[in-house]
Amino acid sequence: MKLIDFHTHKPTAEGVITPRSFGIHPWHVDEVEAYGRDQFLDRYGNELADAEIIGECGLDKACSSSWQRQETVFRWQAEFAAELGRPMVIHCVRAFNEVFDVRRTLLKRHKTLPVWVIHGFASSLQISQQLYGDGIWVSFGAAILDPKHEKVRQCLAAIETPFFLETDDSDIGIAEIYHSAAELRNCSIPELAETIKEHFFSLVMCK
Repeated sequence: MKLIDFHTHKPTAEGVITPRSFGIHPWHVDEVEAYGRDQFLDRYGNELADAEIIGECGLDKACSSSWQRQETVFRWQAEFAAELGRPMVIHCVRAFNEVFDVRRTLLKRHKTLPVWVIHGFASSLQISQQLYGDGIWVSFGAAILDPKHEKVRQCLAAIETPFFLETDDSDIGIAEIYHSAAELRNCSIPELAETIKEHFFSLVMCK
């Protein structure tokens, strides 16, 4: 049984599938030596084009990076992903409205956009439904193991739209996260793994 670890910063364990991804994280945008989109793509375009999923990139109001720079670099990546038809993995901290705004702006220039996925999702079912309505899926991480995160555990238990599971930078293995998710959803791990695998391949094959 193959498990999908949608987003990880750790070495991939045997039997685990994780997508090839590349992107400029909002924490590191001030390190980008580019002063326009063309210059940015000259530097990073090949790596972005080689990725199955672009990211993680996004917006983070809790970090020290320049907000203006975050928005600019995120928009460059989002525009390029739209042109390539690549899905994106999004880092979003206190910035759902701004992420919505970027996506809706792109939709004015593109008839359709690839799916975006908010990784490390830790909000409510209502927010996940709103995101899905705008073509944005969610991925749950180790927070679902913590009873203190009741809101996100309730969300995972009830969500009916496509979602993923991930380890991100946690030391908790993806198998443990699947085990907890299966318990919360009252299903077997093989059933859960098959559903997530179907969602994953529909995502990466539509690029």
